[in-house]
Amino acid sequence: MISVILPALNEEWGIEACLRSISEQSPSEDYEVVVVDGGSQDRTASIACELADKVVIQTSPGIGGARRDGAKAATGDKLAFTDADTIVSEGWLEAISSNLDRYDASTGPVVYQDQGVKSELIQRWRSMYRIFYLSNFYYILGSNMAVRAGTYRQIGGHSDISLLDDYDLSLKLFRDKARVRHDPHQVVYTSSRRAEKLLAYAFTVAYGHYHYSISGDHSRLLRYPKTEEMRLRDLIPASPTQIRSLRSSLEAAGESFQIRIKRII
Repeated sequence: MISVILPALNEEWGIEACLRSISEQSPSEDYEVVVVDGGSQDRTASIACELADKVVIQTSPGIGGARRDGAKAATGDKLAFTDADTIVSEGWLEAISSNLDRYDASTGPVVYQDQGVKSELIQRWRSMYRIFYLSNFYYILGSNMAVRAGTYRQIGGHSDISLLDDYDLSLKLFRDKARVRHDPHQVVYTSSRRAEKLLAYAFTVAYGHYHYSISGDHSRLLRYPKTEEMRLRDLIPASPTQIRSLRSSLEAAGESFQIRIKRII
């Protein structure tokens, strides 16, 4: 059985279309839909109760925590994760079923629903991630990830963070030497709302990677400025000590990146 896990918070405008796109699937094996509600103040929970098999209340912090809460409530031996502002393609579940019969995890294209210059720039940037496939590192985006339940439990599942919860899980899969497939048929169509404020989006991603890989302060991945409020000052250290620490961290990160690239080529 495939368990589709969907975290949601005040997503009444998009969750119905998402759930209906899942209900229209006809995979060769059974599936269930688990919605994890983060305390929505709108009609998200009531819509989910009508269209999902299970609706559970989020108890763990962050988007990653919500995904892990859903995995705990799931009964399937295959876990599929997407987002409430995303519509899955026809045959998405069938692709996942086939992929997880042979691989530990799988992902596929994440296409913006409303195409534009900004969304195209983000998609082109993400396409560069494919160079890391040569080293068996797959950056699995949160709106289109599938993992065997046993593998998910073995690597500890999602961490209690919101920013980069998908990158974190991707690293866990990589370190566990999991077999991962990028399937061009495992397609989802996600909202373009994050792409509308491209600079703020870029700052948010940079902020996340800085605190994940350099400062090591993962609490900042749970509590951080809203994307539309993110500014350059949130990325620049304020004191000389912090600046020196940043320089040392960047040098170390640069050396580590060079080593990884050499291994790839």
